[in-house]
Amino acid sequence: MSTELPWAQRSLAECAREIARLEQALASVESGARRQYDMLDALFVRSPAAISLTRLSDGCFVDVNAHWERVTGYTWAQAVGKTALELGFWPNAAARDAAFARAAELEGKHRVEVPYTTPDGREVLFQMEGTRLSLAGELHVVVYLHDITLQRQAQEAVQVSEQALQQANQELRGQLELFELTERLARVGHWTVPQGANRPVWSKGLYALAEMPWQPGMTFDTARQHIHPDDRAAFLQARERMDGSELEYRWLNRVGAVQWLRTRMRRQHRDDGSYVDFGVVQDFSEEMRAKDALQERLEMIQRLTSRLPEMVFQFVRHSAKRGEFTFVSDACEDLFGVSTQDARTDPNTVFRCVHPDDLPAMVASMNDTAEHGATWAHEFRVRRKDGSVRDLFGRAITIWEPSGHHIAYGSVTDITAIKASQATLMESEARFRALTELSSDWYWEQDAQCRFVRFDGTLTGKSREARMGKTRWEIGALNMSEADWEAHRQVVMARQEFRELELCDVNSQGQTYWISISGAPFFDAQGQFRGYRGVGREITARKLAEEKIERLAFYDVLTGLPNRRLLIDRLQHALALAARDGHHGALLFIDLDNFKDLNDTRGHDVGDLLLQQVAQRLLACVRGADTVARLGGDEFVVMLHSLDTDPALASAHVELVGKKVISSLNQTYMLGAAEHHSTPSIGITLFAQQHQTVDELLKQADLALYESKAAGRNTMRFFDPAMQALVAQRTALELDLRHGLQRQELVVYYQPVVDASRRVVGAEALVRWQHPQRGLVAPMEFIPVAEQTGLIIPLGAWVLEKACRQLALWATQADTEALTVAVNVSARQFRHPDFAQQVLDLLHKTGANPSRLKLELTESLLLSDTQDAIHKMTALQTVGVGFALDDFGTGYSSLSYLKLLPLQQLKIDQSFVRDVLTDPNDAAIARTVLALGKSLGFSVVAEGVETEGQRDFLLENGCTLFQGYLFGRPAPIQHLLP
Repeated sequence: MSTELPWAQRSLAECAREIARLEQALASVESGARRQYDMLDALFVRSPAAISLTRLSDGCFVDVNAHWERVTGYTWAQAVGKTALELGFWPNAAARDAAFARAAELEGKHRVEVPYTTPDGREVLFQMEGTRLSLAGELHVVVYLHDITLQRQAQEAVQVSEQALQQANQELRGQLELFELTERLARVGHWTVPQGANRPVWSKGLYALAEMPWQPGMTFDTARQHIHPDDRAAFLQARERMDGSELEYRWLNRVGAVQWLRTRMRRQHRDDGSYVDFGVVQDFSEEMRAKDALQERLEMIQRLTSRLPEMVFQFVRHSAKRGEFTFVSDACEDLFGVSTQDARTDPNTVFRCVHPDDLPAMVASMNDTAEHGATWAHEFRVRRKDGSVRDLFGRAITIWEPSGHHIAYGSVTDITAIKASQATLMESEARFRALTELSSDWYWEQDAQCRFVRFDGTLTGKSREARMGKTRWEIGALNMSEADWEAHRQVVMARQEFRELELCDVNSQGQTYWISISGAPFFDAQGQFRGYRGVGREITARKLAEEKIERLAFYDVLTGLPNRRLLIDRLQHALALAARDGHHGALLFIDLDNFKDLNDTRGHDVGDLLLQQVAQRLLACVRGADTVARLGGDEFVVMLHSLDTDPALASAHVELVGKKVISSLNQTYMLGAAEHHSTPSIGITLFAQQHQTVDELLKQADLALYESKAAGRNTMRFFDPAMQALVAQRTALELDLRHGLQRQELVVYYQPVVDASRRVVGAEALVRWQHPQRGLVAPMEFIPVAEQTGLIIPLGAWVLEKACRQLALWATQADTEALTVAVNVSARQFRHPDFAQQVLDLLHKTGANPSRLKLELTESLLLSDTQDAIHKMTALQTVGVGFALDDFGTGYSSLSYLKLLPLQQLKIDQSFVRDVLTDPNDAAIARTVLALGKSLGFSVVAEGVETEGQRDFLLENGCTLFQGYLFGRPAPIQHLLP
């Protein structure tokens, strides 16, 4: 062993070497002290076991670690300076003293079990494990506190189970090993740099996460060269600050792979004024890889949601006033006018767009749903940069994460159009309700069982209470039979619309009313039938008006009988019925004889009274099911149906009805104060299964009526098919006659009129028809047809013009200028209002001498309207036109009208002339006519003279003018004169 020399004896070099040796030793001691301190801090402060430090002298806690705080429920501030007795670890002071006494006597550590109640009321069992320690010359006890509540419970439950005890021991050993494994398992490490040290001290965990072998001589440069070059500056700045802020940087391991590390660095000052720099490092590469994967997914979601009109978002709520959008779709810019990047960077850019009036409520609803874990659904407005306001609707679910954050996943939709539609719908509903309330219509709804559940508007008839909960057929209607309701139910069961179902009922005042109902089925979103709804309206006034219109349309106003239209409708039904069941029916055409005379003599009001009484009498003559109708004027029709299937029996029944009608209508009528007698003429036709049409039956009955009148009136005639043949023949003749007039097939023949010396003094113009197929057609065949169809007017005008032109031609020759022409004028032609003027115009047009023209009229024509006849005859006589009375003596001849009418000539009808030599009566009539003509100053022409004997007789009795075959047949004009 060497002996150290005193300092004074040493050289300067030796002193310097000694000082260096001493400084090195001191640094080694300080380094060891620092390592001990760091280890103590790591083993105590960050220990996974609950550890406390207590002074042995007074039992007060000097320090506790964080795990002790979590286990006991007391904070460091609450524990330090207090005793275990005060905190409730010991039941009493004696137990505490005994425990400390044992601890003072023992070297090392021993265990004590203590039952304990935490501040929040939990009953636990602690096991204390203490070790005596001298610090600064004062004895302390380090106590490890273990919660063995579950262990003890298991021990008590399975005291005999060695396996449970062994498992508990293994658990205790695991807790002791936990600290050593924590860093490796958590990928966490730490380093320390005591003040003045030139190299860091790494923990084993830090070596492991950095994937570097243990190096006792690790330097700063060696460590920092693995930091990514782009992150090295930020690391050095954080190293200078040492403020505990978080830093993330990249680490390049031995193979060059990138690891992501997170660190916090802090400087800890000691009581002696020195300090230690330390840092905690965490490898969060997995988190970054997960974050990158999440970002990729978010980008994919971004692409998927970019075309959606809704804004999809993920919002992390950090506090009631702070949060961030971790994801937001592209629709954010469309809805809020904020880009997705701005929204993620600063969520307030989104919230600032919310309308100020809506923002507080929206934030409150978000916080409320986050606190209670409910679904967020809120409607709010946003104000765009252009000043427009849009309505949005947000919906989200909020999930609480273990990190303590609330994360909302949701969407925001623009509902401006929906709101506008809702406003329009509400306005429409308001209008509908207003219209319903103001209108006479009402709205109704039925459920799926067709029971009424709703009414809007003013109901007609029964009250709401009387209808609610009932079906329409349960309420009933006067006009609906059970078959009608069944048909309506079939429509409803088929879920079809129905329109204008008309129902009649009686209200509470006993008044009859009508309503019209229309309805349609409605279904829910799944297509399930939910019921019917529709409208109803009162149609009482309309039904009354329709009834009135129907009466006007289908009933005669004067008599109240069915008119022609209703008769035809009923006749069609009767024909169909007869075709099915074979029963006969009959039509009776009834015309009042000489009804026009009553109208002309006593006025139309009296005629109307007669028609009304006739209607009542006809109704009394038939059954209630039969029809009595008025066609117009004095024409009535009786329709009988469902008669016998035997034609003979049916005809007999109809004949009885006809006789009953004739008898009833022959009774005296009281028309006002005067009596009146009237007779009917009746035409009858039967119908059954012959498939006759309505028009055919009407024509047949009309033909039979014509025959009845021809038979002398006040009688009845049944239709004979021969009549139909005659009618068909007459119809064909009428058509041919029309064509004949157009094709100028008619010609004028002239028959001479001679005097007593057989000298021709004139001629009568007679029309003939030169038919291309039938040859010369006699006037007796076509003149009646012309009279009936009205063709007589153009035909007569044509003949009159031909005669006038012939007179004008004769006037040019001396031997014919004195000849006259007689032209027959029909009743229809003469009654034309402009007849006289037409003749005057024709005389002027042709240049004929009016004094050479003679118009022949019949007695019946002159009797119908004597004053009108006198007026027209006088107008023509003034210019020289003469008039002859044709066929005198065949009608109701009256001497009074002969005196009134401006006639110049009478013509004895050939029927009297034919038998003057053999029939004394005809001879007497001929003499009388000749005498009457002479006395009145009229010339007389005898027609139809065919023999010399007839001429001689007439000549002897004063006749001076003759016409007949004896003197010449009707012939063309070139054959008139020799």
